[in-house]
Amino acid sequence: METFLFTSESVNEGHPDKLCDQISDAVLDACLAQDPESKVACETCTKTNMVMVFGEITTKANVDYEKIVRDTCRTIGFVSDDVGLDADNCKVLVNIEQQSPDIAQGVHGHLTKRPEEIGAGDQGHMFGYATDETPELMPLSHVLATKLGAKLTEARKNGTCAWLRPDGKTQVTVEYYNDTGAMVPIRVHTVLISTHHDETVTKDEIAADLVEHVIKPVIPDKYLDENTIFHL
Repeated sequence: METFLFTSESVNEGHPDKLCDQISDAVLDACLAQDPESKVACETCTKTNMVMVFGEITTKANVDYEKIVRDTCRTIGFVSDDVGLDADNCKVLVNIEQQSPDIAQGVHGHLTKRPEEIGAGDQGHMFGYATDETPELMPLSHVLATKLGAKLTEARKNGTCAWLRPDGKTQVTVEYYNDTGAMVPIRVHTVLISTHHDETVTKDEIAADLVEHVIKPVIPDKYLDENTIFHL
């Protein structure tokens, strides 16, 4: 039987990529809440107790961008320098301009133009597919990586693993075989969990807690065996 490996990754809400996504999303939500016709191309980046928000936004909404940044960081759990970012004292830089006339001409006009005449921005290109290998209709590797990340966040917020910090990443590699075109999961080949933590916890304690409170509640026993590799 010929098999292959497929890996999916998920990042936690405190990961810099996810933090920036959530801030940009919050800006978009704030604009649309006041002005459904808002045109928002918002980019966010962060580094060492600093958050920068910039882009092109055309809206009638009155938005306090700095407040959105601080509120989002605080909700995630960035409340002190010890966890990597202090929502109340970090530096927030905002540089927002109106959307350029050239772009506006191409992407606006839904009330006056035919749909095929309206252009699209280039904020991102994604691909995806549905599969019947899980009830969620997503690849098992993706489902498990996402659930591990969610469980990691839950264990931090409810105090089960008080040593956890907001930034974290999970990866799950699943071994599949091709059954006349159907991709059938056989077993979990590798589990990787990388997370920030405080200085008081040992490596052995981290591994034990992650297995007991994160991995076991998420990954069914039938997918784990003595050959499953753990990087914790």
